[in-house]
Amino acid sequence: MNEEPTSIQCGEHGEAAPTYVCGHLCRHPVQRWFCDAPSPDTPYPDAWCASCHTELLKTGGEWNEHNADCLDLQILCHHCYQDAMARSVGALDGDAEAAWIDAVTQGHHALRDKQRALEQDHGISHFERWDYDQAAGTLTFSDGGVPRLVADIEFIGSVSEASGTWLWAWANFHNEAPVVSRIAAVREWGETQGFLHLTVPLWKGDATDGWELSGVAAQVLGAQGVYRVPTGRGFLYMALMSVQRVA
Repeated sequence: MNEEPTSIQCGEHGEAAPTYVCGHLCRHPVQRWFCDAPSPDTPYPDAWCASCHTELLKTGGEWNEHNADCLDLQILCHHCYQDAMARSVGALDGDAEAAWIDAVTQGHHALRDKQRALEQDHGISHFERWDYDQAAGTLTFSDGGVPRLVADIEFIGSVSEASGTWLWAWANFHNEAPVVSRIAAVREWGETQGFLHLTVPLWKGDATDGWELSGVAAQVLGAQGVYRVPTGRGFLYMALMSVQRVA
């Protein structure tokens, strides 16, 4: 029995990991992609379109000899896979797009109020220093080397100014478990609503997108607010789940 290849040669990207998508997605990527959530072991899960998904459901959610022919399975390098999936966020239109805009607007207004409350109650923007600890799942604000405020945090995602992309924390496997134990709920909510911006791991986005997505995520997670910190090439957004003064 032949084993699946661990790498392929892409004409555009060179040596890369192989991924598998239905032919419909390969030819027309700007549509909803159906796939499992990515994981450290399977960062680029097999994906298929809505038409193939209908065939899958006819047989109880399992691929077999009776429904696999519809797939017209294609192999893409993982870079091509990411680029193609990223384009799918442009598939929102009509009522779905209107609902997404409404969710973003509500999240923005709610986050504005939460940020004002954090400033009024804790003066969160006036501390000399901040330090986050992934292993502890905390963000500590200090003055004069003395901790003054500690927040329980959940990473939301990050913006890379180098590549001009947004990456969800649930798809960033460099993060440690204590800061990504709850963020999957945002993806799951996005799946039920059909909001592709919440379910596609990596797509073209900037700092404004980061704040908009953070507002939605804060609503889903029930966070008290959001804090953004600079990284080497962009920004990291984290939800403040609770905030306590250090005695």
